[in-house]
Amino acid sequence: MQAQDAETPAADAPATPAESTATTEPAADAAPISAEVSAETQEAVDAAVDALLNAKTGAAEGAAETPEAADAALDATSGVADVIETASNAVSSQMVFLLGLGLLALFIYYFATETARRKRIVGSILTVFVGALCVWLYSTVGMKEGIELQGGVSMEIRIIPNPGQEVSEAAQQQAIQVLEGRLNKLGTGEVILAPSGEDGIFLQMPGVGEETLKEIEETLEQVARLEFSILHPQSMGLASRVAGGADVVPGYEALPYKESFDDDGNKLPTRYGLVKIKRDMEGEYVNKAGYFYGQSGHSISVDLTGDGAKIMGPLSAENIKQPMAIIMDDVILSSPVIQDVLTSQFSITGDFSQDEALQLASALENPLKNPIEIEYSNFITPTMGQATVNQGIYAGVAGLALTLLFILIYYRFAGILALIGLCLSIAIIFGAMSLFQFTLTLPGIAGIILTIGVAIDANVLIYERLREELAAGKSLKPAIDTAYEKAFSAIIDANITTLITAIILYAVAAGTVKGFAITLIIGIFATLFCSLLVTRVCFSWGLELNLVRKLSFMNLVPDQVIDFLGKRKICLIASIVALVASLIIVPSMDPRGVELKGGDSLTIQTTDGLTKENINESLADLDLGGTPLVQVQRPVGAPGEFFLIRSPDNTAQQIEAEIEKDLGVELKDTTVSSVGSAVGKSMLISSGIALLIGIGAILIYVTIRFEFAFALGAIAALFHDLIVVAGITTLLGQEFTLITVGAFLTIAGYSINDTIVVFDRVREGLATKRGDVKDIMNYALNKTLARTLLTSVTTLITVIVLFLFGGPGLRNFALTLIVGVMIGTYSSIFIAAPIVLWWARRSGTNLRREVLDTEQSKIEAMGGPQQA
Repeated sequence: MQAQDAETPAADAPATPAESTATTEPAADAAPISAEVSAETQEAVDAAVDALLNAKTGAAEGAAETPEAADAALDATSGVADVIETASNAVSSQMVFLLGLGLLALFIYYFATETARRKRIVGSILTVFVGALCVWLYSTVGMKEGIELQGGVSMEIRIIPNPGQEVSEAAQQQAIQVLEGRLNKLGTGEVILAPSGEDGIFLQMPGVGEETLKEIEETLEQVARLEFSILHPQSMGLASRVAGGADVVPGYEALPYKESFDDDGNKLPTRYGLVKIKRDMEGEYVNKAGYFYGQSGHSISVDLTGDGAKIMGPLSAENIKQPMAIIMDDVILSSPVIQDVLTSQFSITGDFSQDEALQLASALENPLKNPIEIEYSNFITPTMGQATVNQGIYAGVAGLALTLLFILIYYRFAGILALIGLCLSIAIIFGAMSLFQFTLTLPGIAGIILTIGVAIDANVLIYERLREELAAGKSLKPAIDTAYEKAFSAIIDANITTLITAIILYAVAAGTVKGFAITLIIGIFATLFCSLLVTRVCFSWGLELNLVRKLSFMNLVPDQVIDFLGKRKICLIASIVALVASLIIVPSMDPRGVELKGGDSLTIQTTDGLTKENINESLADLDLGGTPLVQVQRPVGAPGEFFLIRSPDNTAQQIEAEIEKDLGVELKDTTVSSVGSAVGKSMLISSGIALLIGIGAILIYVTIRFEFAFALGAIAALFHDLIVVAGITTLLGQEFTLITVGAFLTIAGYSINDTIVVFDRVREGLATKRGDVKDIMNYALNKTLARTLLTSVTTLITVIVLFLFGGPGLRNFALTLIVGVMIGTYSSIFIAAPIVLWWARRSGTNLRREVLDTEQSKIEAMGGPQQA
């Protein structure tokens, strides 16, 4: 049973009539609560207006001569601000909800209606409105940038051991995991956390300025020990006396309420409540905590464990109509009156801002076992210099422009429509990321590149189908309709398999992997919207207005039959050799960079004659076993700058000597410490679990949609691509960094997408054509060859430009993608399909029969005719 709390007045403050009726109600009784809140709101407004008028006209002479009257006037005045904020939030929430509901209704109506004219009009409204909304969101709200792009704050955190204990490695990892949960619970931001020494944590966050630094420090240092205690029956009169030492109540202690402030930011007098020294229930029974905006404003939902519910049930049953203090770190957050028996779910309400409620929910769900203290904080520059960032942006834009130009030349008029859909897809990605304030990181950029590739692939699939239908003699409109219908299943299956992986990565994985997953999820929905709706609406208008009478395409891939499966044995042998070699090379050469492996952290206080640029130049030719990361830091609240260099283990002295020799400076004031991997054990474990669950989900989905042999081929191709790419890039001397993680995730997405498209054509061939299975699979591989090569070429254009002109920050990423796209193209033809054929023959599976049975079951599920 979920209950909704409304906060009671302070235990030792006079209760207003409205406050005295505040209750802890079940969620099912939402209507009565709404009426109470409305009454409180009206009373607050009336009181505030009266107080303001009295102050202005002097009609209430002497009303403010007593502290009580002054406090009442102040409380009433601050109530106006609360009412305005509440009303504003309610209006914003309603606007967002209604807007989303309207778009969803239009989207459903578009696919439900059979009239071409209505489809055109509704589709046009959706296209224009979504595009305009996303452009407006990006231009007004803006998008957060990661530590590589905008800098932020760097902190050194020390873990305080519990009495009689030392800080263990487990305690260090637990603290890192908790802080990650507090600072980046949704995975929409970027937080770098790594072990530092035996009892420290190295932290970096992007976009943190002077204003938000204090809030973050408070969030970090909060132990978040949640407790519950029934207030003493005479708490209102005794609490202040006990707090001041004038009285003693055995078994009870006085605790302060959460600080409150007036509209001018002035702190109001501290209020106290009398709680049991031995609390009624500890916060260790909290299972989950989350933020929500309810009738009482910004609130926190709390979900207890089973054991916690067993304690809370009898406790609340025995204390109906009694106030219960909700305490965190010896501060009373609120003291609602219990009106019903509580079980496992309830809410904490109070005078919270949205940020306070979010931070509190995060802290409750992520309590620290050891207290921490922040030793120092420094503002830092981006890990990539502004020139490097600009270089990467220009190279990316240029590569994308070349890709779009190629599509335009190759498909001509249809290429213009693809261009419109692709531009809208990119706008949706940036608009959605702006709306939800997702942080754009380098792995996030990897997700965008994958999205662009998938969006291009969807258009290529449709257009290559259209080419076939036109070649078969169909007129333009039927050919367009048939092309979209036949490409639909391939587009949906390819995107759903990618979507399954992305959702699991977001739900289970941690750190930068979540950022990649979020970008990919948004991109998949944008791709489906633009490829299946926007371009089709454009075609419909073109036909209706006679703007297009015929279509012509270039054809760089000749229509011929190549016996791909005849070469399967030699290709499988070559792939096995490459796999074995990669499994030996990667662990023996250990290509992990500083971010993944950890190393030395060198601080240089001397700045005379030093810049970030000349330090990087000095270290460029130094063989350290990894590329050092150089950042400029500025102490919080103090003048001056210094440099932080993160490098592989035991290289700090070598770096100092090289800088002194090359730049002619003497480094007198330097400190060296050890910093662990930014990808901790918990992140590695969670990412590994996410990968395994994702593979299992893909196996199930592909088995249901196709057959187990196809699922086995898809997973084998995926593992082949990742392992071989890792081996090749290691041989080429590339480091594995956080952005390389994004590149490998991108390769996995390409691999699955590529393979599913080929399998869709194989399935169609088995269902519609006669002949040997091997011949049909060869036919399908040849029919999808143009699409496979075109998708690879368009992706490679962008990535090669990034590699050549994107600067050193993106070169490793681009090279990994180049190798990955080429290996992925190879595996979809020479690995996935041959494994399907091999398994079918080995297990005696009749692929044609299995595919026909699957198709028949779909028809029956839709209520169609049954075969005799």
